[in-house]
Amino acid sequence: MSKLAHHTAYAVTTLSLALISQPALAHAIAGDRVFPVTLTMDDPGVADEVTLPQITDQPGSGPSNQAQFQWEWDKTITSTTSLIYNHGYDVLTQKGSKRATGFENVVITGKWQVYVNPDHEFIASVGVQREIGAGAHTQAIGGDKYGSTSPVLYFGKGMGDLPVNSLRPLAITGEAIYTIPDHPVNSDASNNGTARSFSGHMSVQYSLPYLRSQVKDYGLPTALNRLVPLVEASYTTPTTAPSRGKTRL
Repeated sequence: MSKLAHHTAYAVTTLSLALISQPALAHAIAGDRVFPVTLTMDDPGVADEVTLPQITDQPGSGPSNQAQFQWEWDKTITSTTSLIYNHGYDVLTQKGSKRATGFENVVITGKWQVYVNPDHEFIASVGVQREIGAGAHTQAIGGDKYGSTSPVLYFGKGMGDLPVNSLRPLAITGEAIYTIPDHPVNSDASNNGTARSFSGHMSVQYSLPYLRSQVKDYGLPTALNRLVPLVEASYTTPTTAPSRGKTRL
């Protein structure tokens, strides 16, 4: 569980390329639109899928560098519900210090796809994430002693109903998460607790598979026709005072 920022908000923007294929049954689908998983958030639907592994690298100060190796397993229970298992392993390298490693807390999510509008390429789901604290088995990095519970709203909207053909491959996906910690911070922040927080994630995507199949095939190479260029942004803010922690971008 990441520490919350002293600041009321922060944003992180990344440029990514997500590779998908048609038909992509392991992603959320609304009509002719396929919504892929991104680096910072899940897709807005339910499906059977596995991510092994997702690797991120976060340069820090000092100098320091933190690498995260994360994996996910999604298993549908019914056609509109699923259980999701997330875990990870962190490696922190800092000049002048011994390398620190450790497993992250396990996160289990129950997800329900509540609405799909194929004609307008819209999909919405709700879920509850349960982060399981490490308790007495805390490590130098990775897992925290305490966990949290977080209701989540997921959504995706494709722009295939726009009248301008060049804009129809665009899509927006997002998550809204409210985190309730098991160990809330007290009034003077003396108990090393954590404030409740709200976080949001959003991506803007341009689907080249959609461009080829639903708008016009420009004869691009097959490798390009499988790409979905996208931009992601993340936002987090404490919702109770006092807040603790450091800004992490």
